[in-house]
Amino acid sequence: MSRADQDYLEKLLLYYEEEIEGEAYFQELARMFDAPAHKSRLALLAEVERHAAAAVAPLIEKYGLRPRSTAELTRSGQAQARRGPTEWPGLMAEMNRTYPGYLAAFQRLEAMGPTEDRPRLAFLTGHEVAAMEFLSLEGQGEPGSEAPLRGYLAATPASAG
Repeated sequence: MSRADQDYLEKLLLYYEEEIEGEAYFQELARMFDAPAHKSRLALLAEVERHAAAAVAPLIEKYGLRPRSTAELTRSGQAQARRGPTEWPGLMAEMNRTYPGYLAAFQRLEAMGPTEDRPRLAFLTGHEVAAMEFLSLEGQGEPGSEAPLRGYLAATPASAG
């Protein structure tokens, strides 16, 4: 296996694990926040993370990759949530600061992947696009800011790849 192939598989596994952590992160934040609107948006973000992980799970299986246990990843995601911002404006600022970097990382993974993996990788990248669209709308105070998240949840990868 070439170094490029190994790099791809390492990043694929890492990003898959981060989606599982992300689901737990947003679930924990939903428990921590008081406002019902914030709780529902955070629960929706958790669903988006789960949907993204499910879309690339077939690639994890295809390559025989071994993720850390769901319990370990869940504990990690919950701990990250407890260390982060505890007020909505602070959380939105943190997400606006970090998510562009995540998007770029997912785009790089997509470019690294073999052609047959790209529909699922593009779908994975799409969850970051949806999150950033949500952040933009939420920052503008738009009602229905969660529409991009709901749209992502209604979609599936373009190919079973």
